[in-house]
Amino acid sequence: MKVAFVVASFAIATTWAVCAPRERGEVTAGFWFDPVSYESPLLGGPLLPGDLDTIETVARNELAIAFQPFRVTLTNRRDARYRVRVVQELVDHRTLRKSWIAGRAYVMRGFGGSGEVSFIYFASGAMTYSPPEATRAELIEAIGRGIGRSAAHELAHQFLAGHDDHPTRDTASYEYHAASRPEQYFGPMHWDVAGPMLAKRLGKK
Repeated sequence: MKVAFVVASFAIATTWAVCAPRERGEVTAGFWFDPVSYESPLLGGPLLPGDLDTIETVARNELAIAFQPFRVTLTNRRDARYRVRVVQELVDHRTLRKSWIAGRAYVMRGFGGSGEVSFIYFASGAMTYSPPEATRAELIEAIGRGIGRSAAHELAHQFLAGHDDHPTRDTASYEYHAASRPEQYFGPMHWDVAGPMLAKRLGKK
């Protein structure tokens, strides 16, 4: 068993594979939100149902942009072979205590993988990395971007089992090791070293 602990509280990826063969046919990846909540003085109070709808829409759009070049079908199916869900916050399975990390992924060759993204981590991060003049609407969209880009990161761990290290120094890349940066929430994002590996693993459209 190989266990990779990613620095800067971004992800914990556990894999049971040295390498993974190219997928046959188009890959299906599930993505959904558990019930979540958040409030901040910067938002003027708690997030409203309409705000949560916007966050999910933006997150799904970011995920679609990330995997648009590859043969991946994104869905909300919870039984997809590869999947990521957004939870209120992550819990350390060993201590059963809340853990301040952005996300994590588990992968088993031949069976697929699963991952989780912390809603409160990215909601808090959007408040931290948004410019002072950001409007409430911009803050809400930033939360969605942060979550969607993190979900892309966690799915890449699953797709690239055994080859999911983070050698890039490009802070505007999906595979960068830390979520604690402005690029997680603002500006365009792209694949760096993982791009060619994803193309080989998944195939290009």
